[in-house]
Amino acid sequence: MAVQDRVNAMLRVAALCCLVSMAATAEERLGWHGKKGEGGASLFYGIPQTGYAPVSFSCAQGSDELVFALTFEPIGPAGDAKIEVLLQAGGIEVPIVTTGTRLEIDDLFILEGRTVLDARLTDLIAARGTLHVFVGDGAEEFPLDGAKEAAAALIETCVARAGQADSAGVATCSISAWSIDTDPDGLNVRALPESTATIIGTLPAAREVDGDRFATEVSITGAKDGWLRISEGMVIDYIGDEPSEIVFEGEGWVSGSHLGLGLNYSILHSGPSHDSPTVATLSGNDADGLAHGPDIFRVDRLHACQGDWVEVEGTLDDGSPVAPRLRGWTTGTCSNQVTTCG
Repeated sequence: MAVQDRVNAMLRVAALCCLVSMAATAEERLGWHGKKGEGGASLFYGIPQTGYAPVSFSCAQGSDELVFALTFEPIGPAGDAKIEVLLQAGGIEVPIVTTGTRLEIDDLFILEGRTVLDARLTDLIAARGTLHVFVGDGAEEFPLDGAKEAAAALIETCVARAGQADSAGVATCSISAWSIDTDPDGLNVRALPESTATIIGTLPAAREVDGDRFATEVSITGAKDGWLRISEGMVIDYIGDEPSEIVFEGEGWVSGSHLGLGLNYSILHSGPSHDSPTVATLSGNDADGLAHGPDIFRVDRLHACQGDWVEVEGTLDDGSPVAPRLRGWTTGTCSNQVTTCG
């Protein structure tokens, strides 16, 4: 073998050894990594300084918004429609509504959505085992080893602000209601009690079953500025024997202008107490002399809540030429859509 040939062979072996070494190093660094800078913080699964990060979370300094990104090749055609991604780990599920974008240079399809780093998502990241990411009929899996430790910078940067924004001035309660939103795309659930806050979920529109329409029901835990904080949304099968379908779980906010419920208590008070002055009595006789109860009061807005009391607004359908519109506090409400809970 000529000297030059031997040199070239040695160079090829050296290059191969170098590539193997680099691959081993990269493999060792594959996992969860977090970093913090002046602009914000991030957490990603991948290999640092290579551009390989199939799933990531990030937030800007001073922002209450968490950006989630996932590299995922759709099975079918991908348009501009919203795509829900479901994160699942440790018995916790967090849905995130995303929008897909094709990066032509790298030929990658990126799903990006915005949410907040609340307690539920923090617990999911800190869970042990595997992170399951469901997108339509497809799924990805990422081991969560090291995620909790790597997320320290992200949690420090993102959680504090979101927690302060959520807790300030929130009245706590425990009631249930249903969606009266007429949008066929459903009722948006937002991260904060603001119309411009990030959408973190959607409550489906009412469904028709055997000629009857049934709305999505919600569990309410608090209120602020006309917004209601919910912990769960579900669709209940009142006709058949199918189990209830959980369509939202976590913590989110919906406008009280899109919520309704049924009444059993016949008095509207000026405050959340039996001792507060009476605003209106909802039982009596209608225009034809027939007795009626509080169930004829059609609630079309919730303003606030406290304990098991709720401030409602609606119309008293008692047969008057002009149905009186009333607002006040009541208790003993009902979210069952086929009975009065009495």
